[in-house]
Amino acid sequence: MFDLRELFRIGETCEINKVVEMDDTVGNKSVHLNQLLSTSSCVETFITACNTITDKHLPEGFITIGHSVEITHVAPTLLGSSITYKATLREISANKLIFHLEAWDGAGEILYGNFERAVVNHMALMDKAVERANKLKEFK
Repeated sequence: MFDLRELFRIGETCEINKVVEMDDTVGNKSVHLNQLLSTSSCVETFITACNTITDKHLPEGFITIGHSVEITHVAPTLLGSSITYKATLREISANKLIFHLEAWDGAGEILYGNFERAVVNHMALMDKAVERANKLKEFK
């Protein structure tokens, strides 16, 4: 493989500004919280932010995939609120890129965390997925 330190710069960031819409709320999972921003929606936005940083640097045929995510959601945010999401590349270790995550609205911090993404060959990943699916068929 290649050295990720030659492709990426520690400290590189991506910010995404977004207004909380109905699809971003917990309401699609819990009617009691249907006006509040969901953590899962935040993760989706952070995937976009991290991919914005990584995709432009990766050689043809390579992608990043989520390896682990840790988020602490510290404040509720209502439907219609404007939010800024920020992902910052904090560390490179072997084929892993570790990002610091943070999000805030006009009243302050909403959440923070870390997101570890692995750089993999897309075709090799798909081959493993097909191999696994074939094993499942054997057990039926």
